[in-house]
Amino acid sequence: MKNNKVIKIEHIWCEQNDRWIYLEYNDQNKIIGMNFMQGDEYDVFKYECAENDRRLMEFYDTMLYTFPIVYGDTMTFINKVMWTYISVDQIRAKY
Repeated sequence: MKNNKVIKIEHIWCEQNDRWIYLEYNDQNKIIGMNFMQGDEYDVFKYECAENDRRLMEFYDTMLYTFPIVYGDTMTFINKVMWTYISVDQIRAKY
């Protein structure tokens, strides 16, 4: 049984990738929800992106299962997942 009760929410500014990241955590400090917005407009981010994007979260879970984080920084992995997610959406839009 999955523990999907949100215990903690973070809004993280990632200057290197020019994006705001929204993360939800459960009581085991596992990420159970995420979203993001490119750009630094925090007010827009709070009102339009501060909620779980289920498609992105499913994509993240798949990437985490396929390419587990053994060593390294979780935020680096999250940003790579988000860049890949954007690329996949752009490819999908072409067809």
